[in-house]
Amino acid sequence: MKNQVSIILLAVFVTLSFACSKKQAEEIKPAGPTAVTTANVTYANFAGALFQTKCANCHGPNGALKTIWLFNGIASIKSDARVANSVLVTKTMPKGGTLTVSERELLQAWFDKGMPE
Repeated sequence: MKNQVSIILLAVFVTLSFACSKKQAEEIKPAGPTAVTTANVTYANFAGALFQTKCANCHGPNGALKTIWLFNGIASIKSDARVANSVLVTKTMPKGGTLTVSERELLQAWFDKGMPE
């Protein structure tokens, strides 16, 4: 019985350890025919998909880190200055530093423009 519990706990730990990084490694490609630039970046055309792909696995409603910060749309980003700091200044998020230079530039422009929807 103790052995089964140990195996289950180990499996849960391993799953949580790697669950946040798999999707985060995928680069977010802007959708649609119009290229997203630092001049036209919005939540709808770039930032929303980036946060959904790179943050929601760990910080979403079912994520292991939801108690630290809960991603539930643009309001959760606008209401917490730690988000921009963690992603763009200290670069501690997402875990593993999986944002490309282009993603960081677009996200910085989005924050600089006042986080347009």
